[in-house]
Amino acid sequence: MEDYDKAFNLDVRAVVDLTTKALPMIMATKGNIINLSSVGATHLAANLSMYTGTKVAIENFTRVWALELALKGVRVNAIAPGAVRTNIWNSTDLPEEEERAHAAKVAETIPVQRFATPEEIANVALFLVSNEASYVTGSIYAVDGGQGAL
Repeated sequence: MEDYDKAFNLDVRAVVDLTTKALPMIMATKGNIINLSSVGATHLAANLSMYTGTKVAIENFTRVWALELALKGVRVNAIAPGAVRTNIWNSTDLPEEEERAHAAKVAETIPVQRFATPEEIANVALFLVSNEASYVTGSIYAVDGGQGAL
């Protein structure tokens, strides 16, 4: 239950709390909400039940909030990244060589055979907040190098 509380407090409760507190401003400005999910919400892996459970919850909140806020002019979407080349991959307890081997093994499981860059995730966010996405709400954008298709 400690793992459950830690995961859900960080990945769900914090999102709900922030969203509800910011909602008056978002509605007043006809803003957008972009939640972060994960390829793990649909591409399940062992030993990640708490994490993937939080991401499924985020996707559900995204869709329901999109329905609830559509007539108020607020669009709600989510981005579901796969493996992204960030510092988290440098924060393991593995020796440097094993760390590189682990990252290479992960990359082999991705159809495009590489990690995403943070900029590739940001580009989808930029699209979602742009006028080009004015008819997009309640969507979950997979930015996962094809992992979700497996």
